[in-house]
Amino acid sequence: MHYDTPIGEHRGKWKTVELVARNYWWLGVTKEVERYIDGCDACQKYKNRSKALVGKLMPNMIPEKPWSHISVDFITKLPLAQGYNAILVVCDRFSKMAYFIATMEKTSAEELTKLFQNHVWKLRRLPENIISDRGVQFAAGIMRELNNLLGI
Repeated sequence: MHYDTPIGEHRGKWKTVELVARNYWWLGVTKEVERYIDGCDACQKYKNRSKALVGKLMPNMIPEKPWSHISVDFITKLPLAQGYNAILVVCDRFSKMAYFIATMEKTSAEELTKLFQNHVWKLRRLPENIISDRGVQFAAGIMRELNNLLGI
């Protein structure tokens, strides 16, 4: 009667609380009005959004051969063991084969690339695509350093 009618005009929380409190009062009236307004279907449809809408999801490419598409991730916050406190996980997305390489959490891009070269590249091949939960900058940095290290 005081909010989502032609007379109420969806005026917002404080104006609605004022209109309701003119005629009614109960313990928790403000929270009840706020809960009602948060659930208003019309307001949810037409309110201005302060954040940009998320774009369409881009599906990952389906690999056609082993070690052409890999994922690189870290397992961190491990207790210190033999001087290491993190594990670099390199997984082939085609065969699901994985290498687990002991490392430090604060490893530089250069050291990470040397680890990759010594444990993965020498046994496999140069990947076409790297996916990481650390972002595209991280994956691009690994590829850039690896190409520099190999003289490509």
